[in-house]
Amino acid sequence: MNKLKYSIAALSLFTLVATNAAAQQTADEAATKEKSEATETPKFALSLNAGATFSYTDVKPSKTGITIGVAGAYYATPYLHINLDLQKGWIKGGEKIDVKNVMGSDNSYFAGSVAARFLPFGLAKSNSNGMKFLKGIYGGAGIGLISTSVKANQVIAGEFGALGDYSGMSLMIPIEGGINIPVAELANNKRIMINLNYRVNLCMSDKIDGYVPVVEANKKNDAFNALTAGVVFNF
Repeated sequence: MNKLKYSIAALSLFTLVATNAAAQQTADEAATKEKSEATETPKFALSLNAGATFSYTDVKPSKTGITIGVAGAYYATPYLHINLDLQKGWIKGGEKIDVKNVMGSDNSYFAGSVAARFLPFGLAKSNSNGMKFLKGIYGGAGIGLISTSVKANQVIAGEFGALGDYSGMSLMIPIEGGINIPVAELANNKRIMINLNYRVNLCMSDKIDGYVPVVEANKKNDAFNALTAGVVFNF
């Protein structure tokens, strides 16, 4: 009987030790995997993009222009990215240029901005294929500077506030939303993604279109939006 008790006690002790060892090994493997994934996550990105601009100014109707740009990003955390971009583009509205007494505007601009992008799904621990897609969704805002060179039709009536050919600089506030879609995994933990982005640029000036109408209804500054697609290289 005593031998049976000793055998049961020894078996129980062995089972307890084995269970604890297995649990510890599982925990160590999970910690190692988590550390490895954290280490392997790219911290920087470079991108090229192009797309269309849409003016929201005093000159109607709005017309479509084009924009091209480059950007760099630092991934501070999985849910917070700092993005720096440079854009060259054109903002258009109204009638053709060089038509007198009819509002028309053609703005060739160069802009730069820095923005913080928040990725809400970056807070999730899961790395399933579906979650990897969702983790690319972001919204953000920042501050920028735009340098404009405007050609605007002369309008005799003073209330239109025509500036003619105008060049100047202005602060702007970019507000944006978009998604980075992973498309390829490369060697040494490098990745390629496709970026889709929609940005609202709120300018701190009413001269972006070459007109400053002197009417009571004109209480808002100029703005323009941009819809772009780009290729992102993570490293």
